[in-house]
Amino acid sequence: MKNSDVPRETMRRAVQVCGGLDALGDALNVSTSTLEKWLSGEEQPPLDTFTQAVGLVLEATTRRPPKAGPGDPTESSRKEKPH
Repeated sequence: MKNSDVPRETMRRAVQVCGGLDALGDALNVSTSTLEKWLSGEEQPPLDTFTQAVGLVLEATTRRPPKAGPGDPTESSRKEKPH
């Protein structure tokens, strides 16, 4: 992912965790049309708003337990070893 894609992708993820454009707009105190410009890449969000969106995404992801994937070093610690 290019650095220029990070704000747009963060906003897309924030839409998901907030449950839609209207909810994210309310959380960030911006209009839906402004969000659409950020999501399309037409405009970049201001740094303070981008930081708020990052906070929303981080908050949502810290509430969920991480998914263990193949080769996940924490996976072995979750399984009981046979006696």
